[in-house]
This record gives sequence, C-alpha cells and structure tokens, in this order.
Amino acid sequence: MSKLEMDDTIAAVATPAGEGGIAVIRVSGPAAFDSVQPFFMSHEKNSLKDRPSNTVVWGKFLDASGAPVDQVLVSIFRAPQSYTGQDVIEISCHGGFAITKKILGILLSKNVRHAEPGEFTRRAFLNGKIDLTQAEAVLDLIHAKSGRSLEIAIRQLSGSLSRALKTLKDDLVRLLAHMEAYLDFPEEDLEIDVKNGMQEQFTRIREKIRQLLAGFSRNQLIREGILVTIAGKPNVGKSSLFNALLERDRALVSDMPHTTRDPLEEALEIRGFYLRLRDTAGLVPGPGHPLDKMGMDRALEALRESDIVLYVVDGSLPLDLSDRHVYENIPLEKKVIAIVNKSDLPAGAGAKDLQALTGEKPRIPLSARTREGFKELEETIACFLEEETSETGEQITKLRHKNSLESALVALESAEKSFREKMSLEFVTPDLRAALEAMKELTGEVYSEDLLDVIFSEFCIGK
Repeated sequence: MSKLEMDDTIAAVATPAGEGGIAVIRVSGPAAFDSVQPFFMSHEKNSLKDRPSNTVVWGKFLDASGAPVDQVLVSIFRAPQSYTGQDVIEISCHGGFAITKKILGILLSKNVRHAEPGEFTRRAFLNGKIDLTQAEAVLDLIHAKSGRSLEIAIRQLSGSLSRALKTLKDDLVRLLAHMEAYLDFPEEDLEIDVKNGMQEQFTRIREKIRQLLAGFSRNQLIREGILVTIAGKPNVGKSSLFNALLERDRALVSDMPHTTRDPLEEALEIRGFYLRLRDTAGLVPGPGHPLDKMGMDRALEALRESDIVLYVVDGSLPLDLSDRHVYENIPLEKKVIAIVNKSDLPAGAGAKDLQALTGEKPRIPLSARTREGFKELEETIACFLEEETSETGEQITKLRHKNSLESALVALESAEKSFREKMSLEFVTPDLRAALEAMKELTGEVYSEDLLDVIFSEFCIGK
C-alpha cells in the first residue's frame, strides 16, 4: 500500500450484512472528522473535533440536504490511540441494508474511499499497532469455531506469540552479535567466551524452534476441526448415533441396510473442541450392488482421513464376520472408541469377543434412543483430544508461520553444522543472518506488498 493510499480516508460497514439491532460504520484516516462532521448534528454545540478521544456522542445523521437519516451514536478515537493508529470514527446506527447503505454512500461522496478487505487491520500493522502475527490473529478470532480455537486466537492477539518470537529472535541476534564481535576483535579478551558457549546457544535456539513447529499440527486440529468418523456394518445404529450427537435428524434412519451411501459430515463442539462428525456407509466383506461398493470405498477413505474412529457394533447381537471386517479396515494408528450400541435391548453374546477384538480400546455401552452412555462418550472423546492437542507453549497458527520457522531452522542447522566442523566463523554467520531474516519475515519486520496483499485479502471488508 503506497503512502498516498495510507493518507486516504476510508470507510466501510464493520458489522455483518443483514438486519440487526445495531450496525457499525467505521471511518479511518486524516480526514475522518472532516468527513463525518457535515452530516452529524447533536444537541451539544461543540464539534466532533473538539471532543476528547474515547467518547461517545448521541445525535442525528443527516443527508446532504440536511434531512435526518437515523439516530446514531458516534464513537471517537484519536490517533495514535486507535485501532488503526489514525483518527477513527465509528458510527453506530440501526441495523439494516437501507440505513447502512445510505450512511456509507453519503460518506463516500465526501472524498472518502471505500475500504478494501482487511484494510483497517492492514493500517494497524503498518502503523505499528500490531505485528503481522497479531494481525493474522484478528482473522483467527473472527473465524474461531470452538472455545479452544478462540482461546488461541485471543492469546495470539494479546501478543503472547509475538513475545515468544521476539525472545527467539533476540537469541539469534545475540548469537550473531557474539560471533561478529569475535571476528572483529579476535585479539581482545571478550567478556563472553563465544566459542566455548556457542553450542549451548545453538541447542537452545534449535529446540525453541522445534517446539513451535511441533505445536502447528496440534493447533491445526483445534482450528480446522478433529475428524471423528462413525464406522460399522449396516444397521448397527450409526446414523442414529450421528443424529443423537447432533441432537437433530440429519441422517436418514431405516431398518433397510445400506440407507447411507455418501458420507455425511456435520460440525459440533464437545468440551470446547470443534469436531467434524462423519457418518459413513455400512461395511461388509462382499458388497453386491455397485452403488454399495462405491459407498464402502468412500467409507474406507473416510477412515484413513480420520483422527478418531467410533467403531459401532450392535450390542444385542453376537459379533460376526462383518463386525470383524470393519475393525480390520480401521488403520492401526487411529484412535478408536468401541461403541456397544442398543444397550437398551437385551445384551447379545458378543461382549467377550469384542474385548478380544479391540483389546484395550475404550468400550462404551450406549443407546441412541435413551441417550445412555452419551456423557461417557463425550468425556472419552475429550480425553483423546486433550492428549492430541496438549499444549507445550505458544502455538503457531498459519502455514506461513510454519514455513518461516522451517526456513529459520534449516539455516540455523546449516550454521551449527559449519560450527561443529570447526569452520571459520565467517562461514557460520551468513546462515545465522538467513535464520534471522526468516524470523523477521515471520513477525512482519521484513515484508513485501505481495505478502500483505495475500494475508489481508482473506479479511472481510470493514475489518
């Protein structure tokens, strides 16, 4: 974004489109006050420019002819203590398409430009209010699908990840500075013996980077959702379980086998975790109809993609060949919970066979009809998720973060290799500088306009 564009005054609706109690129109830029004042009238005589920052004024918004459009609240935020670092005015009006469109149109007729997607947050970054990881956390906050993903976004927006990355970058700067001091003044008796403590510094920085990278896959599970697939032979109650977990009738339930052919997927939240729950076709050793085979192929593909598998058997019947066939097709590395469904019916003779088949996997008697066992099932799923996503520190949230840290790690390991091989420090420092540059790109100290375009294009207009 050029300086000329940064000097523009921009405006956009900052609340979702549609009818609602309140809508907010945000204006940011050097002419924010001059753009709003001609169309605002309050009972108090002093103008908006004369009012202190962080105050709210009630009044009427007028059109160009002086006719009232709506009763509004005008919130004033002065530079640099505002979201964007510029003068910002937020107009809270009644929610609705016609009102917001008219007020925005009036502002845009007064040398105000319509904001691009994410332009308010982009200005906040360019004006030093937030770094690039905090800017990305704004988007994560908006898109958060569960309590856990919301917690991570709030923590990142507050600067916890930024502080962890700054500490890591400072460690690299210190290491590089010690090396360069040793190179520039080899004959001096330096306060820190660089070469003797160098390996410890390499190890500490390397482990910090690896720890951050390890958190990426865990965080992806939290942000994108854990895939939980329901699997079993036909007519064991998979779709009934699917509907009961969702607490609504989403899947067709029938006594006829092979009612479900295409996998069905819906979202739900359990103990603050975002889950993608998937119902699949019943699996049998030898499907007869070609459509049944296609459904089973998709079910097998779903099993391969899953993080957790709910293996469902009919507790009122003995275990048979089809039950065993389903279990044998669950990949060995998957987390499995055995669901003994229809627990409200007289128990069949397959309990011992099921234990022999599933070993130490959790087994939960459950009735989709009476909801017996559902609390235990949710607690078991939550325990699995706690294990998979247990935090060991700050978590990176974007593929960009991962790529930058991997670049820093490769450069650091190259520098460490040269050091271990007792090469001159002149051959070590270039790789350390490359690692440092990767860290600066991560926090946004070094950036390109193309990178910013990509990041902020994902934002909605008005944010």
